[in-house]
Amino acid sequence: MPDLSIIIPTRNETFLQQTINDILLHARGSFEIIVVLDGYWPEPSLKTDPRVIVLHHGTMRANHGMRASINLGMKMARGKYVMKADGHCMFDEGFDVKLIADCQDNWLVIPRRLRLDADNWKRHRWALSVYHPDSALVFLEKFQKEDGTREMPRIR
Repeated sequence: MPDLSIIIPTRNETFLQQTINDILLHARGSFEIIVVLDGYWPEPSLKTDPRVIVLHHGTMRANHGMRASINLGMKMARGKYVMKADGHCMFDEGFDVKLIADCQDNWLVIPRRLRLDADNWKRHRWALSVYHPDSALVFLEKFQKEDGTREMPRIR
């Protein structure tokens, strides 16, 4: 039984394979990835790996939505802990071990999220912590000078 089940509900996600590759590259513990394809078949097909389970449900015209996709992934999950990820994410080295070390029973843990330059598959040069894509724009307003230019904070 894996320690962590990572559920990725997706509907026509451009960066899905890169996300899967990043998990496979950076996870250090025992894990499984459950990809739930909601109403589509990716082209090209996803690469096969014994740690990746791919589920299909719905059709292009009658997809089930994210909540139903997460629930389907949960039915298949065997891990002690479960993590939901988007289909366009990068992961830190050993992210799974770090998250599990911080968990206690019945906890909900939200990992720190940073802006992703998905086209170049790296952290955005202004890698501000955000929980919603538009919140970065709100956050940036705090750094606007009187003349209208922005002074970006230094990222450590």
